[in-house]
Amino acid sequence: MAQDPLRHLSRLSAVRSDKNIKFLTPAVYSGGWCPMRVVCNICEGIEGLSYLMVGMPECTTHSRRVNSGPVGENGELYWLYVLDEKEVIFGARKGVIDALRKMDAEGAEAIMMIATCVTDLIGEDFDSIISEVGPELKAKLSYVTMGQFKNFAAPIGTWKTAQALGEFMEPRDTRKGSANLMFMEPWPQANSPIEYPLIVGALENRGINLRKMASGLTMDELMDAPSAELNIVTTAYTQPLAAKMQQKFGIPYVPLHNSFSVKQVDSAYRMIEETFGIDLTEEFRGWRNKAIELEERAAKELKGIRYVMMTGVDMPVALASYLAGFGMEPLLIDVQDFHQEDSGYAKTLKNLGFDPPVCHIMHRDHDILIIRDLKPDICFGFISEPVEGLKVAEEMGDFFGITGYERTVGILSRIFEVLETGKMGERLDIYGPVPV
Repeated sequence: MAQDPLRHLSRLSAVRSDKNIKFLTPAVYSGGWCPMRVVCNICEGIEGLSYLMVGMPECTTHSRRVNSGPVGENGELYWLYVLDEKEVIFGARKGVIDALRKMDAEGAEAIMMIATCVTDLIGEDFDSIISEVGPELKAKLSYVTMGQFKNFAAPIGTWKTAQALGEFMEPRDTRKGSANLMFMEPWPQANSPIEYPLIVGALENRGINLRKMASGLTMDELMDAPSAELNIVTTAYTQPLAAKMQQKFGIPYVPLHNSFSVKQVDSAYRMIEETFGIDLTEEFRGWRNKAIELEERAAKELKGIRYVMMTGVDMPVALASYLAGFGMEPLLIDVQDFHQEDSGYAKTLKNLGFDPPVCHIMHRDHDILIIRDLKPDICFGFISEPVEGLKVAEEMGDFFGITGYERTVGILSRIFEVLETGKMGERLDIYGPVPV
């Protein structure tokens, strides 16, 4: 009898952190997944924010290959601190403090220190560095630890960076009629417009001052974020920052990122309406009606449909929890990052009778052979080349940052389309005609 290729994997109910999640196959490489790259990308997307990366030569070389030079467009400093042999053993405290002083003297407004693998391993204390040198500098300081042995991939680097950005914030007087749109992505594309959910236009049309906390943000806007009346969370990466701002500044947040069902979206929009004294009913009536229609169809037709969640799916555990409500059975879920909220979704799945194995899929061309042998009715996520007999909804990543009824419509429409035709058609155009 052939051995079960999933026997080494943990079931979702047993997962408490990324440490419980194993690779699907041994065919693994790690370099392209280093979360340090993500921190650099995000920092370079914020005007006025400098960074100091502290690491080994391979870290700094890798950074320069994929990120900018030492000076940004607006004079930001992107400096790299290379540890020498003695610092690897005894720490780099003095050298890092000297570098921060030099960056401050060069006019850095705010500095994010980026710790890499070796600084994590030797336990470099960045909190005490900030305590020691911070009071004498004009520049504001924060740090994030990105040792890859503790941070598997890009998603972890993204939410940890978002949390670290919160350290720059200070209390502000609340500005009525203002909100922060919490939108952060690991790979912001330069000069590429961001596709925001429809709630953005709806609020702006009603005079709400919406601060977009995304690529293109300035340090002034970041520092002013605590003046918002409400935080609207549209990506899972920003939920930890929103929770931190609620604790630190008392700003409530609306969790749109994990609101998949019509009932959940209704609840989230109701909180927005009550906060600002507005009514969004007519704005979204068409999308809501279409979402209700598709959910009713899903309840009749999707029970017993078996699927695999592959790479490139936003919030895979939360999505699996939503699909379980229709009776869809997850055979395997790729989880790049086990979010703080995922334990709740795992419990929901278990209560509905589902406890799938979870994994990291790294070598797609090899791992797809195992996925094919599971004989799922449908797969979600990226695939390099078509596999005969395998129905795949490939570009699930195009729902990243899209929330509300339009995401519900898009996801369910795509499932039905792929199940019926075997392939995915055009992506959802949320700015096209409103459903009737």
